[in-house]
Amino acid sequence: MSLIAAWDVLTRSEEGTISLGRAIGDSLSPGDAVLISGELGTGKTRLVQGIAAGLGTADRPRSPTFVLVNRHIGRLVLHHCDLYRLEGTAEVEELGLMERVDDGDVLAVEWPERARAALPEDAMEVTMKRGSGEEDRSITLTQNGPLSSRLLRAARSGFNAAKAES
Repeated sequence: MSLIAAWDVLTRSEEGTISLGRAIGDSLSPGDAVLISGELGTGKTRLVQGIAAGLGTADRPRSPTFVLVNRHIGRLVLHHCDLYRLEGTAEVEELGLMERVDDGDVLAVEWPERARAALPEDAMEVTMKRGSGEEDRSITLTQNGPLSSRLLRAARSGFNAAKAES
């Protein structure tokens, strides 16, 4: 499926990145997936912390690099995954991520490029890069189907509304 649309965001602090994540979390529906790419230290886990806050979880996600998948319960069940240490589709399929989405849980996956074929096709893809300032992050959100299209529109609307109120 070809890419439909994208939205570019510049955040200037960790709190700005968390705020964007919160808007995404507020917008998530059962079965949604957010795939987050970026070099080490670009704020992927900070974005997931915001997603978890938007879902109303009681805990603060940490990088699941060694555990691979952390589960957080809020308005929806969030599975936060880090595929950095995995080496391909077969290893990711063993995690059962597709089954979790089919059950109505949501995914936030760091390093999805490690095994994209084992992840939902219709997912919002987030690419994070360092900006010119120390805490600046250039973030591109891309939709690639009807579910991710709805999610991107809702997250954009929520983020812009939150910025207008602050």
